[in-house]
Amino acid sequence: MWSFWDTLSAITTCVAELRVVRLLPTLVNESEYISALYACWPCESETTPEAIALADDAVRAFPDSPKLWCMRGDLIQLAAASCPYSLDDAGACYLRAIAVDPSSVEAHEGAAHFYDVVMSDEQRAASYFAEFQGLRPASSSANVLFPMISIIVDDGH
Repeated sequence: MWSFWDTLSAITTCVAELRVVRLLPTLVNESEYISALYACWPCESETTPEAIALADDAVRAFPDSPKLWCMRGDLIQLAAASCPYSLDDAGACYLRAIAVDPSSVEAHEGAAHFYDVVMSDEQRAASYFAEFQGLRPASSSANVLFPMISIIVDDGH
């Protein structure tokens, strides 16, 4: 549970990050946008309008970043009902991330969970889950761990 001071610190960090990004949009790189969005991430509340605006700026500045598209989709899902974007817009973010990088594990996982849990469209989610499962082993630490496990099992240890 966050204390008052933790919450105040997170809000202050978010506001400071937003000011930097708003003042220097041409000097910001993709990783700075990612850091700023994480600083504004809603932990115990809904996404703020400022965080949505920052996500919009980020994908405008870096339209070929699947990570930023996924973050925008996540933030839209976590926003209040008064958010100017709909859940369909959140889904479109994951689809855009996949279009930008068809091998993006995060984009396929985001689309799969979105269509399964948020939209209750199990059939549509199934194809994204299948893609996610197909991509995941190639990009995760599982490839490193599984050979070690098989050696341990073979040796009986």
